[in-house]
Amino acid sequence: MKLEDICFDHFMELPSKERKRIINDPYLLQELVRKNVSKHRFDHSISVAKCAVELARIHHVDPVKAYYAGLLHDCTKDLPEEVHDLYFKYYDPDKIAYPEPVKHSFSAKYYLKEKLNYHDNDVLNAIYNHTICQSRDKLSVIIYICDKREPLRGINDDILEIAHKDLYRAYELLNKDVERYLNDRKERFIKNSL
Repeated sequence: MKLEDICFDHFMELPSKERKRIINDPYLLQELVRKNVSKHRFDHSISVAKCAVELARIHHVDPVKAYYAGLLHDCTKDLPEEVHDLYFKYYDPDKIAYPEPVKHSFSAKYYLKEKLNYHDNDVLNAIYNHTICQSRDKLSVIIYICDKREPLRGINDDILEIAHKDLYRAYELLNKDVERYLNDRKERFIKNSL
């Protein structure tokens, strides 16, 4: 089986040696992700990965783990809600009630364990926390910031600049910005549904 023929659902059918080779080679893993997500999602993931590597180097975090977390963070974003809920049913029942736009960050952890036999807890924790960051470990904070402010999003504020100097200050400012955004969406939804 050639790499271009492999999808996440059939990854575990590969011989163990081949699976390890793909997982341990950032280029091969990148090609696997490219094959299994939309072009938009892949471009965003690569941008998050590059942003994460830059911040990881500044803040003394393993840049390979940062790259992997950025690359894999949205691997379940385009899956149907039922798929997310199946993972929650068995592993994380309290997450079923979360809104659809954030569920993928939680389900990705279990999906990667099952579909790719991927078990780097630092990377999985960062992916799990990339939409609603409930962890203060540096890698999680980096992925959270980079997901929201990677260059392709076109948001021109100073969050990334601040993150270069003070990761946790950028995190706090971004949390406030995300809270304002969510409140604005809720208000617009209420006004439009009246």
